[in-house]
Amino acid sequence: MKVMPHQIAALVGSALLMLSGMLRFFHSGSPKELAVGVLYFIANIIIFCL
Repeated sequence: MKVMPHQIAALVGSALLMLSGMLRFFHSGSPKELAVGVLYFIANIIIFCL
């Protein structure tokens, strides 16, 4: 499988979104923030890498 530049950008962006969701989760204590971050990560992997 060849990795394209847009796939690398998608993974980095997804990781940042997930990290952002985790940080908001730790500040607010709302599990919804964590779930949103994880869903963004999974969605971007599906959209850009499959």
